Amino acid sequence: MILLSWQTALLVGAIAIPLLILLYFLKLRRREHRISSTLLWKRAVHDLQVNAPFQKLRRNLLLFLQLLVLGAIIFGLANPVMNFVKRQERNIVLLVDRSGSMKTIEPDGRTRMEHVKDAAAQFVSNLADGSRAMVISFADRANVACSFTDDKRRLERQIREVEPTDACSKIGEALQLAVAYSASLVDERGGGGVPEAAQRGAADIELFSDGRIADADEQYVTRGSMQYYKIGEAADNVGIVAFSARRHYERPGMLSVFAEVENFGPRPIRTDVSILLDGRLLPGPGSIKEIELGPAAAPTSGPARPDDTAALASRQTVIFEMQHESGGVVEVRLSRDDALALDNRVVAPIDPPRQVRVLAVSDRADVRWFLNREFVESLEIKDFKLMTGQEYESAPDKALIAEGRSAFDLVVLDNHDTARLPPGDYVFLGGLPRVKGYARGEEVEGRVLALWNESHPLLRSVGVDRVFISKWKRLTLPEHAVKLIEGEDSVVLALVTEPGHRYVISAFDVLDTNLPLQPAFPIFLQNAVMYLAGGGLLDEGRLIRPGDTMSLPVPPGAQNVRIDGPDGREENLEVQGRHSMTFAHTYLAGVYRAVFDDKGRTANAFAVNTLDPIESLITPNETFTIGAEQVASVTGQVKVNEPLWPWAAGAALLVLLVEWWIYNKRVML
Repeated sequence: MILLSWQTALLVGAIAIPLLILLYFLKLRRREHRISSTLLWKRAVHDLQVNAPFQKLRRNLLLFLQLLVLGAIIFGLANPVMNFVKRQERNIVLLVDRSGSMKTIEPDGRTRMEHVKDAAAQFVSNLADGSRAMVISFADRANVACSFTDDKRRLERQIREVEPTDACSKIGEALQLAVAYSASLVDERGGGGVPEAAQRGAADIELFSDGRIADADEQYVTRGSMQYYKIGEAADNVGIVAFSARRHYERPGMLSVFAEVENFGPRPIRTDVSILLDGRLLPGPGSIKEIELGPAAAPTSGPARPDDTAALASRQTVIFEMQHESGGVVEVRLSRDDALALDNRVVAPIDPPRQVRVLAVSDRADVRWFLNREFVESLEIKDFKLMTGQEYESAPDKALIAEGRSAFDLVVLDNHDTARLPPGDYVFLGGLPRVKGYARGEEVEGRVLALWNESHPLLRSVGVDRVFISKWKRLTLPEHAVKLIEGEDSVVLALVTEPGHRYVISAFDVLDTNLPLQPAFPIFLQNAVMYLAGGGLLDEGRLIRPGDTMSLPVPPGAQNVRIDGPDGREENLEVQGRHSMTFAHTYLAGVYRAVFDDKGRTANAFAVNTLDPIESLITPNETFTIGAEQVASVTGQVKVNEPLWPWAAGAALLVLLVEWWIYNKRVML
């Protein structure tokens, strides 16, 4: 047993105990009365014989009991702790999971985040004196909540201040921070005192999580060791894992909404799925549909994957159709109380029906013919315009720019490089934007297409395996470019998102492929119209995941913008002189709105939805893999040291009750 605050107890005892004993030394102050005889007052005479202000200390049961009460209180103030396991001084990095699954309600009615905080705070309180620790909270990104310190109260306070987000759980950035801080520990007290282990950067990692980590198998622990504290027990959950909405080309007023619902619990369930518009349930029987889902398969040791066979068996797609000629916010909701409410709702802003405007730029007659046929005849784009490269470069600004951004929803450039790129969406077929970071290199011939991302909206239903490309150019693109099609050693098709711009860039000339003769070509163009221009399909650029960065166009002349979040919070930013702005504080799911200059001029609202099967699978992971190493769980409720002050407080109360009883019964010793 050790006393964590013995100095405080010693000080209180040195003051309180002498004062208590002094009270029993003091002579009682008597009132004088004249009496006829002292024969019957012999006992009182003994007191009168003492002239000094202090009397002789006698045996007194009440004094003994009061000393016991005071001793128990002082013992409790010393913060006694019983050591069951002795721990050596260590350097520790605590990784605290604050992803969306931490909002799971456990059987005791508390959230999983509360259990994580309790387990991490208890771990800190049990650290040996001299140990140093830091706290890193993480979801899709990591944040240093507390740098290395041996101040346990500070560590516990920072742990308590960690709040959950709606983002997915990715540990990669947190591990990088842990390794970086471990390798360069700094004594915060200014000077020496850093243990030798700290100087070597050998800090151990303590992970407090439910173990559902999307990128766990892609990471490595290069310093120290990792221990995983499994948090949580709840497993019952049903969530919405996919969502889209589109308007019909022929009937723009008709809106179709698709939602994919999955059961992650161990038992089959029935639930209602509802569609709402601007927060109100749509009239008619078609606004509520009952579905039945089978149980999920037993969870695997690694993170759940959306394409698992077992997961697909418990999925069902729900389709709603409604006539709606204006804009608003559409919402799909599950009418079911389960452990995680985060994935029971998805929202999306929708615009009134409008004609999509498309501009194609090409100097080649055969390509112009292909583009005109596909956009006008196949896709039935009413507002389609063709220009040559020279016409595009010499066109007045008012022909290409409207309200500070491109006047066209989509611009397709065939074999044309340009720096004239007002904020908007562009498809470069063999061309490049003349922007820093983009370059064309040597030619690649006779190579096959090695990889392509069929799940991306731009390549959905595109039969890439039937497309032949005879040659293409090596491209230099920004690091954040999304590779859609790859050759053996070079990018063939990529998507690059910049502030205010989105570029789809092909490394090939369409005339060096069989693409114009394949059904893949009109399908690809249709996907580009839907994904980039929002034609028919709900603008997916305005549907993002928690933590992603949103790019918004800025109206001409706007000075400031106020972002209204789904939780009622407001954030004010300056946008003077910008064509576009970015906003990254999107860690809560819901609808965000931008109001410029407080004049009610509202930019297109955007929505944040989780839509993550890994977060929806709330069953805690027993083991998972970090690199090639399997990390097994320990319970988050393990107690290494037991505080004894509650027992001292109880003993003090018990003795106090005995003292009260003796005093009232006038028991004498």
